[in-house]
Amino acid sequence: MLDDNLVIAFIPARGGSKGLPGKNLMTIGGKNMIQRAAASANDWLSGSKVDVTVVSSDDEDILAAGKAAGCVTFKRSPFAASDEATAADVIRDYFGSPDVMIDLDGRDPWIVYLQPTSPARTADMVERAIDELSKHHPHAKSLVSVTHPPKSPYWTLNIGPDGRLHPLFPDVYGLNRQQNAEAFIPNGAIYIFRLSEFNRLGKFPVDGAVPFFMTEAESIDIDTLEDFERAKALLEK
Repeated sequence: MLDDNLVIAFIPARGGSKGLPGKNLMTIGGKNMIQRAAASANDWLSGSKVDVTVVSSDDEDILAAGKAAGCVTFKRSPFAASDEATAADVIRDYFGSPDVMIDLDGRDPWIVYLQPTSPARTADMVERAIDELSKHHPHAKSLVSVTHPPKSPYWTLNIGPDGRLHPLFPDVYGLNRQQNAEAFIPNGAIYIFRLSEFNRLGKFPVDGAVPFFMTEAESIDIDTLEDFERAKALLEK
């Protein structure tokens, strides 16, 4: 347990998507993305890991799917539903609203942020992530799920003021992969953090977070039809 405090699973699910319209209600293995995300939080509620699961959306069908999955639902503001809104804006939109249906009663909850477009994430993974953070608490205030990048970030180039290519990491550019420090990227599947730490920073607390490693297959993130077809083939085989 995370210091016996309130644990809130938060599922952000905007209705609009330019890459793949309607992706949050697309179905894999008989469950849409909202149901799969809710199951990754709710399957083990009896173990008291998560106290409540929230679905935040601007879309009535998504909110209905969240309610059917046993979640608290929240109609987000027009700005939080816009293309300009960040994940941090969506969190602020909910916890800053007078319509929040959860009584915090002065408590500093843990937020378990679960994007619905990570269909390979399971309840077991979320449970293990919470357990991993618990091992490092109170010194660690957050956890981020990560995976290996498909290419070495140390080979990244940018275009300088002269209009030409330059290494972003010139001191290590050209070294073999084994000669550089191991690198990871967040896969978006699981973020866990204290609400107070989020409020203090004004963003997701990533620097100093406990890492939770997931494989490339576990880290699939649906943004295009190709991503969806790959996830469907992987999870329905």
